[in-house]
Amino acid sequence: MGETLASKNQEYWNHASQHVFKDKWIQDLQTQIFDFLTDNVDWIGIQSSTDSRQTKLMDYACGNGIISRSLYHHFSRCIGVDLSDGMLENYRATATELGLDESRMFAVQGNLLAPTITPTRPPLSEEELNGFDLVAICLALHHVEDIALATKRLAERLRPGGVLLIIDWATRDVSNETEEQAGVQTTPSSSENHHHHHIHELVDPKNPAAHTISHDGFSQRQIFSLFEQAGCGESQFVLADRLSPVPGSHSGQMQLFWARATKL
Repeated sequence: MGETLASKNQEYWNHASQHVFKDKWIQDLQTQIFDFLTDNVDWIGIQSSTDSRQTKLMDYACGNGIISRSLYHHFSRCIGVDLSDGMLENYRATATELGLDESRMFAVQGNLLAPTITPTRPPLSEEELNGFDLVAICLALHHVEDIALATKRLAERLRPGGVLLIIDWATRDVSNETEEQAGVQTTPSSSENHHHHHIHELVDPKNPAAHTISHDGFSQRQIFSLFEQAGCGESQFVLADRLSPVPGSHSGQMQLFWARATKL
């Protein structure tokens, strides 16, 4: 059996975890994500925990925990899941910085998006890995081979009425860059493939992470289709109001989106 995309990501991000968050463009990107999430809690659909019911957040492909850092005070417990042990160390460092013990912010190594799911390390029970109020995946879906299966797997972790949140790069028409304005979505092409829209012109092969990327971006139509296939509705999609510098992309700039849907 050949090397999988997941194993390539695990190996690459184990090394990158030691330095990636020192890059200014990454720090600026995380500030943009933090500001949006903290300013749009109602849009996301978060209902803060109460004494009568504890609430849970799954921060999938958690990295250093930008989702958990932004939203932890709305949840009884945050669980970060990542392939990379190095990234999990960053997540645990964020928990320490926030003064949160493992009862509030906990990290496990695992791949919950594979056709065959293996136990996490340390192992969590099915009860602990289900019934989430919010499952979020931030800037990681474009590293996943089977995005339909991944979205379905993430939605399965939600309680009915829970929210699935995807943050990633929007598909953009770099050939029409002079006419495109930040905040205006590019119309997806008729040849767009919902399941295997692999990288072409938007990822520079010189990008050290190029071999870990499966998709160059996603359109609103594509994301809404993924939500629907995963049994989610009430879908919403918001484009960032500005472009972000991204070294390694051909245009040097990309555009974030935030998308959310409710498990039906």
